Amino acid sequence: MTEKDMSRAMLLGLVVFLALMVIEIVEYVVGIKVLGGNLIYMAILAIPGSWLIVHYFMHIHELWNRNKEE
Repeated sequence: MTEKDMSRAMLLGLVVFLALMVIEIVEYVVGIKVLGGNLIYMAILAIPGSWLIVHYFMHIHELWNRNKEE
């Protein structure tokens, strides 16, 4: 892996981390401010956060792209 590829991967990791932070802050605010019936909002907000974690940190996409050689 070249230095350019490594810096690009680090930048992507930072962007994903910041996106997760924003999603978590919004979830916290919704959980505190919405007093009743916030289950649907919390479930909807959990979907993008869980997708980011599964895709970028758990590398689930590599299960279907095994033929890609590194």
